[in-house]
Amino acid sequence: MSGVAAAEVAKLYRQYGFVLGRRARMFLRDDALAQDAVQELLIVLMRRGEGVMTADSPYRFMCRALDRVCIDLLRKNHNGKSTIPLEDADDIGAAPGIDVDARRSVIQSLSRLGEREQAVAVAVFVDGLSQGEAADELGVSRVTVNKDVQKIRAELSFDFPRSEAGKEVSP
Repeated sequence: MSGVAAAEVAKLYRQYGFVLGRRARMFLRDDALAQDAVQELLIVLMRRGEGVMTADSPYRFMCRALDRVCIDLLRKNHNGKSTIPLEDADDIGAAPGIDVDARRSVIQSLSRLGEREQAVAVAVFVDGLSQGEAADELGVSRVTVNKDVQKIRAELSFDFPRSEAGKEVSP
């Protein structure tokens, strides 16, 4: 595997650095850790990130890679350190159509979920992808995503919104 040239990584950082930093702050709720996460992502891209240059969407590719970096940092730093409130870390807020309480619950509970469930939770409840879009993005079947969403809802014991017909609302 080869990486991406430093000039290309710098170009990607100039183009996406702000939104990636915001995403990292939202996950980690710590400015210093968020900066570390973005720097770690850039290092990963330089070492073995050739996929970003051929990806259909470099932004999505980098978001998924950054999610993994943030989740790894959450696992490593799970020492009970106090974090800043989510409202301060994410002053822009949820994407349109995303239930704010569900999003907050998922973000605060990521460390309790398995790796695939974390990816599904972020894609569906944070990024606002439909279950079909999340399945395509993660390279799994829609049925798998649906089962993971149900498992996440049960595990987090959160009353996610439902439509009037009784079906769960898909963000």
